[in-house]
Amino acid sequence: MKRTRSISILFAGIFFLLTSSLSAAGTYSEGWTVAKLIQFESRGLIFDSYEGTIEVTTVDTSENCDDQKDACYTAVKKKVDFSVRPENPDVVNFLTKNLNQEVLLQYRIHRIEPIALSTDFEVIGAQLQDRSAPKDLQDKFVVPKSGSKRNFSVSGHILSLEYKGTMIGTWEGTYLDEVRGKVHPFSITDEEMANYATKTLKYATKYYMGISVAFTTGWRESHYDLFEINFKAPAGALDPTPKPQQ
Repeated sequence: MKRTRSISILFAGIFFLLTSSLSAAGTYSEGWTVAKLIQFESRGLIFDSYEGTIEVTTVDTSENCDDQKDACYTAVKKKVDFSVRPENPDVVNFLTKNLNQEVLLQYRIHRIEPIALSTDFEVIGAQLQDRSAPKDLQDKFVVPKSGSKRNFSVSGHILSLEYKGTMIGTWEGTYLDEVRGKVHPFSITDEEMANYATKTLKYATKYYMGISVAFTTGWRESHYDLFEINFKAPAGALDPTPKPQQ
């Protein structure tokens, strides 16, 4: 009886590992990025495919710089090839009209390259960033801090934000520190903050970001965690204490 039960548990474990692996292989990460569109064209005689190349701003985390003095990182330009499905005409037409422009792209990165695409980087949405002040967002959005090493405010804007992971999902991105001219990776551990940060990407205006630094990254990719976005004042400021009525 015990042997039969052990065999059942063993097969259940094997089944779980197999299904988990297959699930992980078929999933993808998705997100938004600000990029310069440098090439876009159709290919094929019978079945059209739409392929292009964008230039995105990223970092080299092996750079020798002092993170404690906020001297990291120097911006690095990277070219990325992408594909668009022909059944997505709105995106195809938009990209055709905005060659050599800076655009905001919504994308998916497939773990397994789809047969219908030439790359694993699929663009599913595209638009220009709005340069006016956001009217559909509150001026300040704050969530609890996750780090205890230090907390600070930085002035700039988010360049990219991506949801990734199969078992434990995380939000990973990069922001531009406009004062220091540096780019830094960051993580988001709060879903509501991730949703708010995604909405701010649609605007090209400058704002303040509150960064909480943790001693360890845990399941995240960065020890920098975004806890506040503020369009009016530096992040992390305390609300004034109400004066007692006399």
